[in-house]
Amino acid sequence: MEAVQENVNPIRILVAEDSTTQRQIIRSVLTHEGYNVIMANDGIEAITQALHECPDLVVLDIEMPKMNGYQVCRLLKDDHRTSHIPVVMLTSKSQETDKFWGLKTGADRYVTKDFKLTGLANTVQEILEHRGIKSGGVHSFSDNGTSGQQEVDVLSRVNELLDRKLYEATIINEISKLNTLSEDCGITVNSVLSVIAKVTDCFVCSVFFIEELEFIVHVHNPVGIDFFEESRLQAFEAATPFLRSGTNPGQVREIRDADPAFLEKENNASEMVRSVMTIPLKARSQTIALLTLTSPHRNAFSDDILRVLEIIEYPVSVVVDNARLHEGTRRLAMTDGLTRLFNHRHFYELLEQEFQRTRRYKTNLSMIMIDIDFFKQINDTYGHQAGDEILKELANVISREVREVDLLARYGGEEFAVLLPQTNLEKAREVAERIRKSVEKHEFDSLESTIKVTISIGVAGFPENMVNSQTELVQVADTALYKAKESGKNCVIIGGAD
Repeated sequence: MEAVQENVNPIRILVAEDSTTQRQIIRSVLTHEGYNVIMANDGIEAITQALHECPDLVVLDIEMPKMNGYQVCRLLKDDHRTSHIPVVMLTSKSQETDKFWGLKTGADRYVTKDFKLTGLANTVQEILEHRGIKSGGVHSFSDNGTSGQQEVDVLSRVNELLDRKLYEATIINEISKLNTLSEDCGITVNSVLSVIAKVTDCFVCSVFFIEELEFIVHVHNPVGIDFFEESRLQAFEAATPFLRSGTNPGQVREIRDADPAFLEKENNASEMVRSVMTIPLKARSQTIALLTLTSPHRNAFSDDILRVLEIIEYPVSVVVDNARLHEGTRRLAMTDGLTRLFNHRHFYELLEQEFQRTRRYKTNLSMIMIDIDFFKQINDTYGHQAGDEILKELANVISREVREVDLLARYGGEEFAVLLPQTNLEKAREVAERIRKSVEKHEFDSLESTIKVTISIGVAGFPENMVNSQTELVQVADTALYKAKESGKNCVIIGGAD
């Protein structure tokens, strides 16, 4: 009692315990240490006292009538008025599962009862010292309701909490089960973005993969092209600090999931981006991607939505990272490491599929074979590193001149191949000529030199060249390419032409 007299404003500890004997023991132990003890007989009373008295620390028995200690702790930690108060769970249970659950509800410590409760005082002192609490607070919340009203209010808060936890768990489950949705990263991530858009009311949401320079964007509501472009810009700017110096938007591969009508100006339901939220997605202690949400509404991302985003951040990171790793493994097996185009083996697999589909449906299929002129001379003059840079840049130049449905591959060495489904020989010649001119005009900035490059091209088509297999189609295109090289280079030759 001497400590109580010296401390004008003693630390106040709320104790919730339904046993009269235990209450007396706990009061005696804590009072002896100089604490001001406030008693509650059950969980409902504990919540009411915590809101009214705003104690410096709460000790909760787990097994209590009306509401157990786990539920009280979760309610206290869920309310902004009491979430800062440290909580000690006090119980006769000693199983690790009970201790685990007690700490998961937000408790700071878990103390097992013994006959004299010798561990309680030490635990309380350690927590208070760690928190820097040296004297009791003076603030208390007003409470004008009757006991019956208080009980109804607390039970109402319990129901609200349970509803919200169920809602949050449902969202987490919806996202987590997408882990095995598809082998395609784009499909999986778009599905995740669709769930996020529904629960946050955002209009456009996206994931920007930092290392892969890949941008997957989901448009959830009609926004118009201006809003969409602003959303893309916001996402890129958010990612810029994580990107290599000199990276520009033109290097980013975009996968878009949007109803075309959502991007039409006449259907524009929003004028500008007024709310932006960006969340780093982390795996193995590094940021792998950025999740960006945009809305035309001011203050669109309320505290409730921020809470949801905080809760789903981890499961979203897990699903996105798994999809990314799976896609990376798949790409390694079918892409060229230097240019990131399809490799020779995978190109032949796609060619076989497309040739069989073309013959079955009696449509057209064309193939373009491309070879860099004087490439050995370039390597000898500027070095193989410069040659590699030219190959990578050439892949980008060709990519810009073909459709998304066309299949572009590094065929081998300095050769590239393009497969054009549902394209006749004349249209393929036009595409080849467009590619040739683009390469001829392009200045290749390789290391410290600017180099001009030309290409020779051979074109073949089915059924125009009357081939019977995909192998024959390749032979006709390859022969045409050889003729282009023999004809002075930097030209396009059609297969079968004299």
